Amino acid sequence: MLRCGLLGRKLGHSYSPQIHHELASYEYKLYEKEPEELESFLKSGTFDGLNVTIPYKKDVIPLCDEISPLAEAIGAVNTLYWKPDDADTAGTSTTAAPPEDRGLSGNTAINTAKGRTLVGHNTDYEGFLYAAKRAGISFAGRTVLILGTGGTSLTARKAAADNGAVQIYIASRKPSPQDQTAQCRTAQEKCAGTDVHMPGAPGTETPETAAPVRITQLTYSDLPQIAASVEVIVNTTPVGTYPNNMKSVIELADFPECEAVIDVIYNPFKTALLLEAEKLGLKYTNGLPMLVAQATAAAGYFLGTPGAFQKENQRIIKAMKQQMGNIVLIGMPGTGKSLIGKLLAELTGKTLQDTDTKIEEEAKMTIPEIFEKEGESGLRDRESAICKKLGKERNLIIATGGGAILRPENVDALRQNGTLVHITRSIDKLPTRGRPLSKNIETLKKMEAQRMPLYKAAADITFRNNYTCSRKKLRQRVTTYILEKL
Repeated sequence: MLRCGLLGRKLGHSYSPQIHHELASYEYKLYEKEPEELESFLKSGTFDGLNVTIPYKKDVIPLCDEISPLAEAIGAVNTLYWKPDDADTAGTSTTAAPPEDRGLSGNTAINTAKGRTLVGHNTDYEGFLYAAKRAGISFAGRTVLILGTGGTSLTARKAAADNGAVQIYIASRKPSPQDQTAQCRTAQEKCAGTDVHMPGAPGTETPETAAPVRITQLTYSDLPQIAASVEVIVNTTPVGTYPNNMKSVIELADFPECEAVIDVIYNPFKTALLLEAEKLGLKYTNGLPMLVAQATAAAGYFLGTPGAFQKENQRIIKAMKQQMGNIVLIGMPGTGKSLIGKLLAELTGKTLQDTDTKIEEEAKMTIPEIFEKEGESGLRDRESAICKKLGKERNLIIATGGGAILRPENVDALRQNGTLVHITRSIDKLPTRGRPLSKNIETLKKMEAQRMPLYKAAADITFRNNYTCSRKKLRQRVTTYILEKL
């Protein structure tokens, strides 16, 4: 069996193993390595193919025997695979510089394994463009802002340039001395920029015929100077990644002409940046389509069949969202969220979490007791803390209290990884006993009038639970009207 995997640091929350297990029957492991272990691991040759992630997309380059033209043009590698020495790779790779010229003490990894050569390639490029196209995002004639200067930033820069961007701004906390496209030393120079030709991907225009793209390196403090011109924003930083959810480098409200956002983060599915993009009605995509598309491309190289898995992208994206995403139940008190949550947990294998139960467990009081001692504001504060905690996790069924949607921050927290399902029921069928905020039909009517617009605005799916039926019948309805719509 082929031995493949992901090379990087702190890989525990990676989706890559699940994706590759969807593709073919080869072993796929997580190889967490420290910088001082990188060279010896690659020299060992104890693998058949690797994806490479943060922070090694640049570091592996001098450890390869060959670099594909695309990876060489980008300056970053995310895929390593073995090529038989007798294979015909004309036009697909270039020989790397001698080991001594790359600061190595000896031969590279593959030269110790007779009969094969270690090739460094970049499938992030293909994945990035797939994600952009899938979301209807175009770079042609656009001014693009890329946040971050790592390996993925280099990929985004080249993809935008190859596809018609006229101005690319690269923003970071401080200027990168490694960035050779634009060495900017003053604010004036930063705003002036540098015209450069970007080598095209295979099949694109040559540098001689392609129009140059203007590339400008900035710091975050310079962004107000160019904010009014930015049309597409790409986040390649890790800001907002689990477990540090709901953080963002920028606020989209500061970029009035922005029309599209790409955030390469995929955990959570919706970062704070994407939640803001959604509210503003902008085109957007997270990093999951990119992750899947680069993985299917890499799998083709691992197995010696490039392009064989491209048709699997959409299927795997859907499968990953179903496997890793949350289903969040919202609605008036007494609509059946707890029962439906139990059925969904049985049907999906996801873990059921009830926000009211979690509140009571942490407070060591019942909801009525909390309401009596702390008032509604105290209850809502506890509820917000639970929504924030559960919303960042994955693979859950979350049954919420009726008032969870009253605070916008709760909805944002739950939308990070969740599909929100509004459970409705006729008001005359809603219970009132033991419920401090809905003691009778009149209070229920007032509550419904206040909350119904909020439920509708937050909901992705609406499920009407107004029928008296058996558990088996309800299970069938849940499958048809909720699960099949995910």
